[in-house]
Amino acid sequence: MVHLRQHRFIPAADLWDGFNPLGMSKGIFVLFKGYIDESYDKKQKLFSLSCLVATGKKFSEMERIWKLHIAAKNKQLAKQSRKLISRYHASDCNSRHGDFEGWTEEERNEFVLGLFSIFRRTPVHAVGYDVDLDNLCEVFPELAHKRLELAYAVLLDFLMFTIADDFHNLNEGNKDIKITLIHDRAGKYDTTLLRQFNNTRESKNFPYGDYFTSITSMGWENCLLLQPADLVAFEIFREAEQKTKGRNSRKSFKALIDMETFGIHTKSFTDKETMFKLRKMAEQRKAGLLEEGT
Repeated sequence: MVHLRQHRFIPAADLWDGFNPLGMSKGIFVLFKGYIDESYDKKQKLFSLSCLVATGKKFSEMERIWKLHIAAKNKQLAKQSRKLISRYHASDCNSRHGDFEGWTEEERNEFVLGLFSIFRRTPVHAVGYDVDLDNLCEVFPELAHKRLELAYAVLLDFLMFTIADDFHNLNEGNKDIKITLIHDRAGKYDTTLLRQFNNTRESKNFPYGDYFTSITSMGWENCLLLQPADLVAFEIFREAEQKTKGRNSRKSFKALIDMETFGIHTKSFTDKETMFKLRKMAEQRKAGLLEEGT
C-alpha cells in the first residue's frame, strides 16, 4: 500500500466567508495564478497572469466535484499499489513528473479530461493577460531593473479593470458588486500585488474601486480551488507561448474555449506598439504603475 502525505484542504466556505461583505454564497471571488517561462539562458521572457472568476456558491460546487475526482484517482492508484497524488499540479501533470511520474500519456489525458468535465458542470469565467518582458522593460525603462514586479503590477491593474468592467456591464450598472481577490502565494511578489491592488483601487480615475474588498495570498496546501485556477492559468500561458512561436493552439486549450459554460477573455501585450498604448492608458488612469516603489 502506497501512503499519501496528508494535506488538509480547508473548505472554501470556511476560508473565504469573512473576506466578502456579501458572504460566500453571493460574493464574487477571483483566483489568480501567474506563469513565467525561462529560456535556455534562464532569462524570463514571457509572463502571464490569469484568473478564474465566479460566485462563492459556484466555487463551492467546483471544489466538491474536484475533490471527488482526485479521490477517485487515488483510490485507483492505491489498488495498483502506485504512488498517490497530493493534488493536481499543471506543469507536473503535463510533463508527467513529481506525483505523476510513471504515468502514461493516455492515463494523464484521461485524468485531465475528467477535470475539464468539471468546468462543463460548474460555469466560471477566466481572464488572462500575457506580456513580453523585454518589450515591457523598453516601454518602462525606469523600472527595467524590476521586470517581474513591473509585470505583476501592470497585469494586475488591467485584470482588475477588466473583471470589474465585465461585471458592471453584466449587472447593467448595479453597484451591489463585491469582488475579493485571492492569489497563489507568490513569495516576494505578494507585496507587489498588495501595493498595486491598493494603488488601482484608490486611483481617482479607476471607476470601480468600491467593487473590490481585499486581496490575499493562499497556499495550495490549504486551498483546493487553487488547483482549477492552476489548470486554467497553465493553459492560457501555453496558448500565449504557442502564439509567440507561431504554432497552432493546443488541443486542451481548444477544448476549454469550446465549452459553452466556460467564458474566457484574454489579451497579449507582446509588441511594442501595443505596449506604448498600455503605458499611455496606465498614465491616464494614474494607477500607481510608475511609482518607484512598485
